[in-house]
Amino acid sequence: MNTKSIGIYAALILALISLVESRHPFDFFDESLEDFDECLRLNNISEEEYVNFERFENLQNVLKENVGLKFKCNIKCQLERQPKKWLNNEGKMDLQLMNATEEAAAVILKCMEGAPEESCSYAFKLVICASRADHPILNFEDIATADLAIGWDEEEVQLEDDDEDDDDVIDYESTTLSS
Repeated sequence: MNTKSIGIYAALILALISLVESRHPFDFFDESLEDFDECLRLNNISEEEYVNFERFENLQNVLKENVGLKFKCNIKCQLERQPKKWLNNEGKMDLQLMNATEEAAAVILKCMEGAPEESCSYAFKLVICASRADHPILNFEDIATADLAIGWDEEEVQLEDDDEDDDDVIDYESTTLSS
């Protein structure tokens, strides 16, 4: 095998690893199939259109928010049907409802600066910003559960919780963006 072939294989392997490790912004959605279908219907999106929209090949367009309004409205519809609410009664993000960590809250707040006023675009941007902040932790109820899943035992998690000081408390009253 020549040097050029080895370089091509190495590049392909790195590309595949990054694809496997990448996280899609909509991975956390957990609405029912009926709710999902209803959102598609309400936004006049076929299943084929949605599959093409959600493909990893379209991920750069999604992350750059370079998608049609009907897809943004579909994501807003799905977000509103999630068991854990992210939007308050005014349709604005609520980091307390989202149960965002201090680190995730800071990233989300920074990313949401200058968010569009249009409700579908706003909700879509929130999902993208949350994804950039690695929020939420997928398949875990809370961070302590995630710690247990990666090999910490309950005693270590409890010791870490006991060692935390109150300086890490987020003032959720000031973390709701409104117009």
